[in-house]
Amino acid sequence: MLRNKIISAILGATLLFGSIDAAYAANKADQIEYARSTVDVLNVRTEPNLSASIIRKIGKSTRYEVLDKQSDWVKIRLSKESIGWVYQEYIQYESSKPAQSKGTDADTSLKQPTIVHITDVTNLRSGPGTDYKIIGKAQPGHTYSIISTEGEWYKVSLPNKSTAYVASWVVNTDFSKRNGNVTTSSKKDENFAPMLFIYHTHNRESWKNIARNTKGSSVDDPVENITLVGKRLDQLLEEKGIPALSSQDDFAERLKQEKLSYSQSYSVSRKAIEKARKDYPSLSYFFDIHRDADVPREKTTITIEGKTYARILFVIGTGHPRYKENKAFAESLNKLLNEKYPGLSRGILTKSADKGNGEYNQSISPGSILLEIGGTNNTLQESLHTSEAIADVFAQYLNAGKGS
Repeated sequence: MLRNKIISAILGATLLFGSIDAAYAANKADQIEYARSTVDVLNVRTEPNLSASIIRKIGKSTRYEVLDKQSDWVKIRLSKESIGWVYQEYIQYESSKPAQSKGTDADTSLKQPTIVHITDVTNLRSGPGTDYKIIGKAQPGHTYSIISTEGEWYKVSLPNKSTAYVASWVVNTDFSKRNGNVTTSSKKDENFAPMLFIYHTHNRESWKNIARNTKGSSVDDPVENITLVGKRLDQLLEEKGIPALSSQDDFAERLKQEKLSYSQSYSVSRKAIEKARKDYPSLSYFFDIHRDADVPREKTTITIEGKTYARILFVIGTGHPRYKENKAFAESLNKLLNEKYPGLSRGILTKSADKGNGEYNQSISPGSILLEIGGTNNTLQESLHTSEAIADVFAQYLNAGKGS
């Protein structure tokens, strides 16, 4: 009898501790470790040694999954198909946060969008990133239910009961309608040190194929507008390890509220620049992104290796003493564009005070420029393609300037 009790106790303990070990292992597996750079520019190399080739430079704004460690080196995942090594001395480790249990926040369902509205021809991908395979095209007017959110991507349910991913920066959602005046917090943390400020003085500029306001010469929209291009550029640069800050300020609404004329747009946007500089002293580059007017499509569009882009026109104001520095910066980017994307640039246009604003807030920094991306006859998708080229060229410009 006693012998049977002892055996039962041993078996019970074995099952108990076995369950604890299994739970511990499962919990440990859920705790993915991440690495974040502690410096503004950190080299990512092909192998764990200083003589290996540099793949990319990353900054403080993004964390990367840790795959392996060797001596003083850490192997990280840059994207689905790209990995590299960074020097351990210049990174800090972070762990993934445990998933929140259902029911811990009564307002969770309210705080998340549930529907995406397609505003332009949009890629449907097999995973949450531009390096995943395109499995279809969503057409303007289509609506899909959101299953989950992964970073900047929405996983959506398709009519055939399959799923796909769409980028958040190219779609509209029901978030504002469901939340009223609720605002989301910034994705930037307290250690964020951006070098580029992206803003849009004429923030509601849109395209003829989707704009809701097309009265007279206006081609504007309160949601589907040029700010989506700046938001996309911000994300692309973040993926390259270049910290940027994209403004979503509605300057058009501010002009209306303050009863100011359209000609005072640059005075209003300058206040946003000055606030950004005060909040982030690390800023040294400023991109004011617009789209051009009703220019013939054949002049504002180009196809390079099968992809259609909205062409770029650099605008430099000569109405301040140091404009030549802005012009030199634009010339550097223009040169790189001509080398990597022949025909994408429409060149550099200088404008004095008698031809326009004349200054365009460019006296704020020698790294300040205005970019006209396409015109009213282009599409959002073509403009987003151009943001990819800008990110590519700007990264090349910075890497060349900083060296290794």
